[in-house]
Amino acid sequence: MSDYPLLTSNTITLRQFDYFVNTVQLGSLSAAARRFGITPSAMSQQIDSLESSLGRKLFDPRSRRSRLTKFGREFFTQASDVVDSVRQAMAMGQTFGDGVMTVGTTPTIAQKLLPPLIYRMRLERNIDNIEVRSFTDIRELHSTLDEGALDLAVGPLERSTAKVFHCFGEEELVVVCHHSHRNSFDGSWKQLIEAPWIRCGANSDLTDILSREAGRAGVHIRFAVRAPDVSTALSLVEHGVGVALVPRMALHGSSRLVSIVRLPRPIRRELTVHARDKSPYVEKFLDAITDTELVRKFGAAGLFDIRRPKLESASRQQVPAQIGARDSAYIPEAKAQ
Repeated sequence: MSDYPLLTSNTITLRQFDYFVNTVQLGSLSAAARRFGITPSAMSQQIDSLESSLGRKLFDPRSRRSRLTKFGREFFTQASDVVDSVRQAMAMGQTFGDGVMTVGTTPTIAQKLLPPLIYRMRLERNIDNIEVRSFTDIRELHSTLDEGALDLAVGPLERSTAKVFHCFGEEELVVVCHHSHRNSFDGSWKQLIEAPWIRCGANSDLTDILSREAGRAGVHIRFAVRAPDVSTALSLVEHGVGVALVPRMALHGSSRLVSIVRLPRPIRRELTVHARDKSPYVEKFLDAITDTELVRKFGAAGLFDIRRPKLESASRQQVPAQIGARDSAYIPEAKAQ
């Protein structure tokens, strides 16, 4: 005799579980029948069959399937879990890649930080199938991770519902202009608002940060050009179109036609890794991005700064003291594009 009769028996089906759970959730057998596009009598017959297989009543016979028995209440809790698990398993067909590690991040990190990191992971940690997805909207990146469509998310993300969280450094946001305009700015916001501004992305968090910083200075930014992403914004700056707020990381490999305008108060934000669960892929990624040698190389290349430890809550991980901060507007190994 099978130890798992439910898996071999034809008397109970997942459809019957679904009918029962929806009837309880909607509070009406007729409403549940309409949801599934069947007649109430057909649904009633399926629930009768379920009760017959269980050998117990799920609904009080006097309530016309509107009130659960004590057993029915207990069974509903278990049946709901079964239905939810099946739905999640079916959803894997849309989000699961066979042996694929899916990383969501910003376009700048996808272009500048991930390539050397992925090279190291393929070389040393035997991960050969990696998908990188870029998001200009941080909110969309958050929601895509929460939906389970990503193994992990990397970027300037705030705390979320993710079970795994690691802060691996800080990035500086800088105002950039064409090098011929460098002497036109002293770094004050009152002077910067006179320049034509380039907006990065329709829903970019960079726009929110720029508006916040300008608001603190009592000024309002007016955008002359809207670029789809940071890379396009930098190209517009290189052609002398205007100024833009961009991650300093984006300047790695940019042409010498771009200069940084020093702000009175630097703008910095944390770079973090978020994951819903600590899977083998996530563990390997964390091992790579916390590798001391690799982190030092990233810092020396100006990709990000290693954040100085602060007294924080126990749930937030600390990182080593800052090294390799760059003062030059350009990175020595940068090449003209």
